[in-house]
Amino acid sequence: MKRIVFIICGIAGLAAIIAIIFFVSKFGFGPASTISNWGAVGDFFGGVLNPTFALLSLILIAYTLMQNKKALEQSEKAIQQGTEAIEQNERALQVSNDELALTRNELANSATALEEQAKLLAVQSFETTFFNMLELHNKLINQFIYIHENSHEGISRKLNIDSYSAGTVMKVEPGIKSINRLLMAIENANNKIVSNKSIILTFSMFYIYENKEFGRYFRNLYQILKLIKNSFPDIGIQKKYSNILRAQLSNQELSLLILNCLCPHVDNGEFRKFVIHFELLEHLDITYNLGDDNIATFTINNPTLNLTSNEIDQYFSTDTSGKLIESAFGQNSQIMDYCKFKNLVDQ
Repeated sequence: MKRIVFIICGIAGLAAIIAIIFFVSKFGFGPASTISNWGAVGDFFGGVLNPTFALLSLILIAYTLMQNKKALEQSEKAIQQGTEAIEQNERALQVSNDELALTRNELANSATALEEQAKLLAVQSFETTFFNMLELHNKLINQFIYIHENSHEGISRKLNIDSYSAGTVMKVEPGIKSINRLLMAIENANNKIVSNKSIILTFSMFYIYENKEFGRYFRNLYQILKLIKNSFPDIGIQKKYSNILRAQLSNQELSLLILNCLCPHVDNGEFRKFVIHFELLEHLDITYNLGDDNIATFTINNPTLNLTSNEIDQYFSTDTSGKLIESAFGQNSQIMDYCKFKNLVDQ
């Protein structure tokens, strides 16, 4: 642009010099003598140089317009290129977003898979522990032995009775038969008491002397229930495993369990809460009796144990209105009849 300006200025200057030289060669050099001569001089230079300057100005303007046009075209191309670059960036950004979305989905799927795997491993770990404890449960039952003579004298003295029987079987056998003999001894000793025939008080004396035999069994049973309760928040899953455990419990075990959880030497009722929560006593062979005086009594069969309504009531959980929430006996028909009698459930 500067070069063109210099050229045009040079042409304009050259034209002016040529006009001056031509004028001087024809008319000489020096000031005009009259005003009319001055006007003629001005007309001469104006007529010669104005068209030339006008043409040069036109050429410069045309050149300027062409340069502006080129500049505009270049600007448009630059804008177009910028627009294309922006579009490419947008497409690249969209691709990146899609890739990020796919990555997030893959991470989410991986996290879900890991979570499921962790849950599966947790269940497998629980079941390994659970079934090992069940196996130990059965071993402890089979190892349990009750020898009547070992504690007979001490319990008789504590209960202030002469003697009590554990049945007519002379051979001492471990396992369920020993539990059966222990329950028979508890009931027989309780019947020999003259006053305050509380079977829980009687059991407490047996607990002092015989807990070394059945204490391990109940501690293991408590830990199994605690493991189930703490491992799963879902009550349905809890019942699934507690039902497996409940299926292992004989009537003799349930009979001893109901006495054990009422014994003041055991704990502050935590074991009994588990028994209620898991309805462990639902299949207990128990009979509900209502006397003429409307006093309810209960008899556990095989072997026989007599319980009061106060002892049975401790295995219920009720709301503020006195309605039954949970029962350790579940849907046991005999206990449900008693609950209807006491208006714990709707008729």
